Amino acid sequence: MTKRAKIKLLLIDLDDTLIGPDLKVSQKNQLAIRQAIRAGIKVTLATGRTFTTTLPFALKLGLKHTLACFQGALLRGKSKRLAAQTMPPQYYLDIIKFGLKHKIQICVYVLDHDTVFFQRPLDKYGKEYLDKIEQVRQISLVNLLTFPFSHPPIKIMFVAHPEKIVSLAKIARKKFGRRLYITRTRNNLLEFLHPHVNKGLALKKLAEHYGLDMGQTAAIGDGYNDIPMLKAAGVSFAVKNAPAEVERAADYVVSAWDQDGVAEAIARIIRNKY
Repeated sequence: MTKRAKIKLLLIDLDDTLIGPDLKVSQKNQLAIRQAIRAGIKVTLATGRTFTTTLPFALKLGLKHTLACFQGALLRGKSKRLAAQTMPPQYYLDIIKFGLKHKIQICVYVLDHDTVFFQRPLDKYGKEYLDKIEQVRQISLVNLLTFPFSHPPIKIMFVAHPEKIVSLAKIARKKFGRRLYITRTRNNLLEFLHPHVNKGLALKKLAEHYGLDMGQTAAIGDGYNDIPMLKAAGVSFAVKNAPAEVERAADYVVSAWDQDGVAEAIARIIRNKY
């Protein structure tokens, strides 16, 4: 076992790391997070979710620090925004046309707006996403090619069968290159964001905001979108349900989300022994 710098900032992914399909945080994980806070660690969440759907988890857990939402495109506390990176407007129509060409469900999230805008008509994959994953309260079915948004889009997302998402991810990265940040989140989701957005950059911004070195940061995650923060953190943990590529990006692998892997990681962080 080795000792590292004492951790002062911990970023935890939400879905399939801290919570599962039932959207509940286990008692053991809740207790571990409270222990981390008492130990002087700033604990917060990093997620692809909106601020509105992330905040209830933070409040229940007693988290008071800035949340990293939309893969880190939005850094926001309960009453103050630290940073926001909206989509480059010159690429918006290209992404929408790309999705329409491949006959895929498209949805658009906009800054400071709770409504999620879906390309009409809503297909079965879009309905499944709304019912089982996001739990958004407001949706609007529109023509995304012509709809006049009153707020700038912050994220565009494709929803489809996992095999189609894998195929489209390869095509999209070849087409758009580094002009956008493109990431798979769940196996049926492909997201497009500002090129200077990812959870690793969010962790760096938060560390700078709190006056911390990166060696004083930690991260826990499970998805491909967590890889940047797992690589950026001073110490990082992947839960056992993560894909092999994600496990390789982390320093350590802990138990799966449904076996309280977050609590296991926090116990190691508090002891400062790995």
